[in-house]
Parts: sequence; structure tokens; C-alpha cells
Amino acid sequence: MRDRMTPKERMAAFSKGQEIDRIPCMPQMGVTMAPEVGIPTHIYYTSAEKMAEAEIALFHKIMPDSAGIGTSLRGIAEAMGSIIAYPENRIPYLQEPVLKNIKDVDNLSPADPYKDGKLPLFIKALQIVKKEIGHLVDVGSDIPAPLSAAAMVVGTENLLKGMIRYPDKVHTLLQVVTETNLRVVKAFAELGVDLGMSDPVASTSLLSVKQFREFAMPYEKMCIDKMRELTGRGSSIHMCGKSKDIWESLLETGMTSFSIDNAEDLEEAKKLIGDRVCIVGNVKPVDTMKNGTIEEITNEAKECIRKAYDSPMGFILSTGCQIPIGTPIENVIAFMDAARNYGAYPINLERLK
Repeated sequence: MRDRMTPKERMAAFSKGQEIDRIPCMPQMGVTMAPEVGIPTHIYYTSAEKMAEAEIALFHKIMPDSAGIGTSLRGIAEAMGSIIAYPENRIPYLQEPVLKNIKDVDNLSPADPYKDGKLPLFIKALQIVKKEIGHLVDVGSDIPAPLSAAAMVVGTENLLKGMIRYPDKVHTLLQVVTETNLRVVKAFAELGVDLGMSDPVASTSLLSVKQFREFAMPYEKMCIDKMRELTGRGSSIHMCGKSKDIWESLLETGMTSFSIDNAEDLEEAKKLIGDRVCIVGNVKPVDTMKNGTIEEITNEAKECIRKAYDSPMGFILSTGCQIPIGTPIENVIAFMDAARNYGAYPINLERLK
């Protein structure tokens, strides 16, 4: 089937609760799919032009309902002084945290998005993408929530230990990281792009509910409040891993859409929180998107649509997390085709069986 609306038209109508041609579909891509358009991952981060080139090429090949450049989970920490490694055709990783000991946090300063790390490159890349395809699709950016950014500043193990041994120091760290986030939010908001956050370290795969409410939720809320203040629009949170036990707490951040890992069930999310937030998800990125057949991708997308198409505050078909390196672009196109073929309105439930 062919789309009857552009992604921009579709999402404008979706945000107002108006009639649209099909369920929105937003596979999580970015740097991991850059090799599929001829740009190795270690080259992707070398220039704003390369980042923009990859995003624009992916948009034209796949036609998803969103586009943009994220800072990655490491971009904030790198700007604050952490050393990030960029191996060939692999995801970047934390090589050396700027803080070796959480007790040294008083020496840490917020970063400047116009000067530090690769943040200036992200700003320029977003400008290019918005100029080139912003008339066709909403352009956005995703930043790490403060807790996940802090894990790249001091190391995840040190951060988790610090919550128990030096909670005051962890809060000091989170305040500095949040100030950096707020500066980045302001810089990105001035570009007129949509904003969201990812917070894998805050999932209940790592934290207790009590720890989430103390160390993650207040700082997430500060960022979302600033996003709404500066853009006038809602914001999203993506949570990797298990999260059901903190769904109610996440709602307190003020998020308007929630991207759910495939570790959780969409139908359960619809029943518990679908009347208060747009549900996004959650086809398995590795088992299905990378390693599955076209038939398996189609069937799992159909199952996600069946479970959540009627969620009261809306549903967006997506992947449970970022699509991994090595995923054939044909698989992502098949994923989009499933949204077009089985998510077309009015939904035909017989075809979803």
C-alpha cells in the first residue's frame, strides 16, 4: 500500500486526535543503520555532514514518521570530559569516565553545548536535516536522561555503588549532569526540533522502585518540564529493560509518549497507562528485526498493532530498542510495509489474526 499522507501531515493530525491514513511507525535507527547507506559508524560521528547525510538517506529509503540526530547515551558525558571510543563499525563505548571516584564530583562542571565534545556537531547536523527534509517529516533529537548520562560520567558500577554509599554525592552529580541536559535542551529547542530522552540505567532491571523515585524521576521531570516550557510540546521517554513497576512513577515526569522495551507487554501497558500516555513499541530489535525473516517481522508488527492499536491516548509502532548494526535495510522496509498494510485505518482485525 502507498501512504496517503506525508509523515509530517500524519503526525500533525495524530497529535490533534484527527483522522490519519495509518498507524504511525518509527523504527529506532540512527548510527546503527548508517552502514546500510554507506557510512561506517566510526565515520558517522566525525562530522555533522555525515550524520545528516545518513539520516536523510535513511529517510528517503524507508520513509519513517520521524527523523533526527540523537546525542547517543554517551554524548553528554563526552562533552563533560569522559573519553569515548569509536571502533570501526561498532557502537561507541565509554573508554574512561571523567570521574574516577564519585567523591570528586565537586570538581565537575556542566558542559557548553556550543563548544564541548560533539554537541556542536549534533546541533549543526540537526540544522541540516531540518533544512533538507523538515518539510516532509518532524525532526527530533534524543538525549540521555540524567541518570543514564551520569553513568557515562562516573561509570555505571561506580554510580550504582554510590547510590548506596554516597547518595549525597550522586545527587550532586545528577544536578551537574541535569544542568548540562537543560543547556542542551535549550540549544536544541532553538532549532525547533522535537525532544525526548532515553534512560536505560533507570529501568528496574538495575534499580529498585525506591531508587528510581529518588535518583531518576526528579531529574527526568526537570528535563521534561524544560522541554515543554521551551517547545510548547510534549516529550517522550524510552526505557530499556523491565519497567512495569515504575510506569506510574514515569507518568509523574509529565511525559506524553512512552517507548517500551520488548521486555514488557504492549497490551498490559495499554490497560494500565494507555489512557494517560501514548504507547510506543515494541518489535524485538535483535531476534526479529536483525535476525528474523520478512514473515517474522511482519507477524510481530501485526501482533503489536493488534495489542495496542486502540490504546486511548494513541499508539506508535516501533522497535523495542535501537535496531542493531548489521540489520538489513530490507528488514526495516518490511517493518514499515507492515504498518502500511496492517495498520491502515480502519483497522481490519481479521487481517491481524
